[in-house]
Amino acid sequence: MVVESERPPLPRGLITLITGCMFSGKTTELLRRIDGVDSGLALLFKHVIDTRYAIDAVVSHGGKSCAAIVVDGSAALLHRIPNDVSLVGVDEAHFLDNGVVAVVSELRRKGVDVVLTSLNCDSWGESFAVVDRLTQIADARIVLTASCAACGEAANRTQRTTPIIDGNMIGGAESYEPRCVRCWRPPETLHKTLRLDTPSRS
Repeated sequence: MVVESERPPLPRGLITLITGCMFSGKTTELLRRIDGVDSGLALLFKHVIDTRYAIDAVVSHGGKSCAAIVVDGSAALLHRIPNDVSLVGVDEAHFLDNGVVAVVSELRRKGVDVVLTSLNCDSWGESFAVVDRLTQIADARIVLTASCAACGEAANRTQRTTPIIDGNMIGGAESYEPRCVRCWRPPETLHKTLRLDTPSRS
């Protein structure tokens, strides 16, 4: 008879957080990791507001794609994950609510690896509260940079290049480009009017 305290611990998953500015290759790296897992053992999630390239797929800026499950918040994640999954990917985690921290912690406890991508900061250079919390619990963090669209140096900021209309910050190459700190300028729109931890920020 095995006493409870003598039972071997459950295998522990790993939480990996991939951050960087737009066009730094975050989604490409996530899709590479998903591709490396046997079919049926990995699931990919995206937030419903992210419809830039496809409604039901995660698509990199370079055009690589993978079918994804669309959710409107963290509560929907756990209910969509079967027991035999070994890897869960979450694209654009800054769109999700703070509940995602508890969700990925529970998945790790169950032995599931979780890989999340997120912007490192918004267009004003401010961090996302949910990403700060994910950074604290992550087992590994990958920080990616792009090439500054203005000078070619390493870029770690996202430059808004078009006017912000009705607080909508969702966009791609038509509205954003990577910039280094020297070439980056925050939008002139008052930050407080958009505020702050809404999923529309980029």
